[in-house]
Amino acid sequence: MNFSTVSVPGKIFLMGEHSVVYGKPAILSAINRRVYVRVAIADNGKHEIESGDNQFIGNVLELTALHLKIKTLPYLKVIITSQLKKGYHLGSSAAVAAATIAAVLYHLKKIWNPELVNQLAYSAEKAKHGLPSGADNTACVFGGLIWYRNELSYLKSIWQLSLKSELLNNFYLVDSGKGEESTKDMVAMVKKRYLDNKQLYQRLFISNEEAVRNIAESLKNGNENALIQAIRKGSFTLKKMGVVSPMAADLIDTFESSGGAAKILGGGGRKKSVGYLLIYHKDKKILKDISASCGFSIEAVRLGEEGMRLEKGTGDTNQ
Repeated sequence: MNFSTVSVPGKIFLMGEHSVVYGKPAILSAINRRVYVRVAIADNGKHEIESGDNQFIGNVLELTALHLKIKTLPYLKVIITSQLKKGYHLGSSAAVAAATIAAVLYHLKKIWNPELVNQLAYSAEKAKHGLPSGADNTACVFGGLIWYRNELSYLKSIWQLSLKSELLNNFYLVDSGKGEESTKDMVAMVKKRYLDNKQLYQRLFISNEEAVRNIAESLKNGNENALIQAIRKGSFTLKKMGVVSPMAADLIDTFESSGGAAKILGGGGRKKSVGYLLIYHKDKKILKDISASCGFSIEAVRLGEEGMRLEKGTGDTNQ
């Protein structure tokens, strides 16, 4: 079979989740964990999909066919391999959607258009999550560090930040366990609370925006103390929004008291586990000791990674 292979990175929010849905800015980063999608023409008269969510991939294929203005796609073999844990707020669904769309467009039409892939991946995300901001798919497609803001319903500000700070080497992920709530659940919960108390949530969104701006400035200037304080401030607003479980809040407090900073990622969660926590700490030994004493694993992560790419070997006939 003649395969086309596309890979797309996962992402993390440095800050801005939830408030980004309400027009505030967010900073996101592509990370060094990727989704790989291989596409070829199937030879048995039906789609052959190897993934963890065949229904979602089927929906993505239908969306791609609609864009190409063809009633049905040729029968395809789609093989998905992911380094992203589902339900851990690393942008798994956005990365899978983007990589699948990009691989299909390239294989069938030799189209390589990140802007188009981003647009179609956002449509797939809306069908899955209800009211996504569009930030996940944008970070996954374009890579690097992304400043993202929904200005209007039809206007988004997307800037790649050329920040090469050494401080980016001091971020880690701590696995608190897979969360029970989906991002869609948490976005809906915040929306309900916002409608019930707009004044409070508008203050929280403004405070979160200040944290986002301070993170950008501290990375630009290499100011570690300012970075830690900015992450702590933003994390506090997320707690007040109700998206940080008591267990996660206690763990965050422990990392903060040791001189670091920590926050939930993505949707967060109200029950025990919330997926990954993003940790900033300049002393990896202290971080390891805390994680071990609490019974959680620590994982290294690289930020600012490359966005979607066509992999070498595309066009190979290997299975």
